[in-house]
Amino acid sequence: MYEGKKKFEKQTTKFCQSQERYLNLSTKKQDSVLQEADATLEMEQRHFCQASLEYVFLLQEVQERKKFEFVETMLGFMFSWLTFYHQGHEVNEDFKPYMRELQFRIQKTRDNFNETRDKTESLMRKMLEMRQSKSLETNINNQKVTREGYLFLLERKLPGFKNTGQATKWLQNKSLGDALSTTTWTKHYCIYRRETKEFEMITFNQMIGKFNTSEKMIISSCIRRMSDSIDKRFCFDLTSDDRPGVIYTFQALSEEDRKLWMDVMDGKEPEYGVPSAPILNSDNNIFLDDAGFNFVTKCIQTVESRGLDEQGLYRVGGVSSKITKLLAMGLDRRKTTNGLNSLSFLDDCIEWETKTITSALKLYLRNLPEPLMTFKYHNAFISAAKQEIRLRRINDVHILLHKIPKQNFNMLELLVKHLCNVVTHSEQNLMTVSNIAVCFGPTLMRPERETVAAIMDIKFCNVVVEILIENYTKVFKTEPDLEVEYEPTPGPQQPTSSQKMKYSPVTPAVTHAIIKSYYDGPMISTSLHNVGAIPPTIPSHAIPIANSNRLSLTSTTSSALSESNLHNLNTYSKPSTHAASPNKSYYYSVDSSQNATNTSSSSSNESVCSVFSLENPQMQPSRAPQKTKRSIKMGVHYATSYRPQDTVRVRTLYACLGENDGELSFEPNQIITNVRSSCEPGWLEGTLNGKTGLVPENYVELLP
Repeated sequence: MYEGKKKFEKQTTKFCQSQERYLNLSTKKQDSVLQEADATLEMEQRHFCQASLEYVFLLQEVQERKKFEFVETMLGFMFSWLTFYHQGHEVNEDFKPYMRELQFRIQKTRDNFNETRDKTESLMRKMLEMRQSKSLETNINNQKVTREGYLFLLERKLPGFKNTGQATKWLQNKSLGDALSTTTWTKHYCIYRRETKEFEMITFNQMIGKFNTSEKMIISSCIRRMSDSIDKRFCFDLTSDDRPGVIYTFQALSEEDRKLWMDVMDGKEPEYGVPSAPILNSDNNIFLDDAGFNFVTKCIQTVESRGLDEQGLYRVGGVSSKITKLLAMGLDRRKTTNGLNSLSFLDDCIEWETKTITSALKLYLRNLPEPLMTFKYHNAFISAAKQEIRLRRINDVHILLHKIPKQNFNMLELLVKHLCNVVTHSEQNLMTVSNIAVCFGPTLMRPERETVAAIMDIKFCNVVVEILIENYTKVFKTEPDLEVEYEPTPGPQQPTSSQKMKYSPVTPAVTHAIIKSYYDGPMISTSLHNVGAIPPTIPSHAIPIANSNRLSLTSTTSSALSESNLHNLNTYSKPSTHAASPNKSYYYSVDSSQNATNTSSSSSNESVCSVFSLENPQMQPSRAPQKTKRSIKMGVHYATSYRPQDTVRVRTLYACLGENDGELSFEPNQIITNVRSSCEPGWLEGTLNGKTGLVPENYVELLP
């Protein structure tokens, strides 16, 4: 346009100048000169007309091109936005299952947090109330492992002695020691292990916050310090086998604290003192004796005789005052000498409702000095419930069950047999195995001390009760097998030759692949509800197998797999190359940018370029077959950043160059997704590199 304008202006100038010269010629000029001037003017006029027409043509062309080029640009912009919205809609639809699953997990985690927080707050309030009543550690005599806390150690220091033990040993002469030594009370954090009688003290003060070296010794004696022999309260003396003759004087934080320390270390009163009488708790008269067996047996007989169809059996509680009264009457040893006949008052269904009897039964089991599963094997049962393999869980519980005392075993067998009968009527009473386990798990496996960790393990207590009910005949009627061999969990295996031929189109080196899986290691959840229980997760050692038109995963540790966990597994790669780390519970991706065949790169997360044709040259034909003729058809462009479930995929066998926009161009060994039939005979429709178009049917092969 600019060149045409310049040419027009140049010719205009030349024509005007020529015309002026022509008009300025005199009539006296010769005819030859006038004829030459006429010819020159004619030539300039012709050039001017030509330049004028060309310029007008350019102007007309520009004006006409504006009518469609501008609209084409706007249309392309609109198509781009519509394509973006279309892709967003498709991605949104594909991600809906994952988002629903994530929302479920979040809600489950929130519920777990709220429930754990409520139980922790309740435990905190209970501990504060117990501390106010000075009965925080009433079961310390049963604590066989350790006691720890702060104590103040009396230290005597002399000039030239840096070691307190040497100075104390040297100061056997009391008068000399009192004259030369200076005493200080140093705060220590002390730990005592009752089984080994090992006493460890670490110099530590909260205001300083600095740990020093620790000192250990074996305690030989613990004697209370008489108040008239020292000006401090709450003191006691320790002697060690490692340093005979050396006496360590400690000050406890209170009288109660000193008593607890002396109890756990088998402390004694001074020889010249009067030993304090032991405090006996006469209020607790609930024991696992004949009266208890008679009471439980009569309760079970009464409940079963009335029928097990009452909804909420063992879940709905009775009136507290009537429950306490029934328990006291049922365990009154003065009235239970006649066995079950003395408990005939339970047959009165008007006075004693079924929910009152079931609540009294649970209260009896809950108030036993030790739960039926015993404190000794509590942690072992919890560990058994956390086993990954179901058969191992059952066998470990079976073995531990036969280690508890005989009385406990008999009572537990009586109770579990009754609970099995209750579960058989679950359609009427709505008490399934899991519901019964929730009611009896914390009762039968009561922890020795209420802690946050014990709250977290309630779930596994319920698992143990479920195992007892579901496997009643095996665990109670048979002896445990101590030499059970379990099949090891199969790890990644190399495919056989037939499998290699079957999977050869997709098993070679991967150019771009996205692999996503879930962690399925040992049960480590400490929450009350397993967040990942629904749907089950994919183990990292799962083995891909062919299943109709898609890939599925099988595992020995998972009975069912959610399809929503498979929608990101686009290709099957060798497990040894892309094996998931067992310590990772998040999504991860593998991206290998090296292309062995130097063919075209695959798009986004789905195309795979393979070296199959190089490894198997005999399966590569010498030339491509003839494509079926078809009509021209415009294709629609969109990117496939996320492959939905149950889509058909094919692998290209030959190179193909699309003859128009409606056909796809591809190289051998590329993966085309979203394949479906088309209106054109002999042609399929699929997506490659974000473009959807037609593919010759005889150029591809179907993938499993």
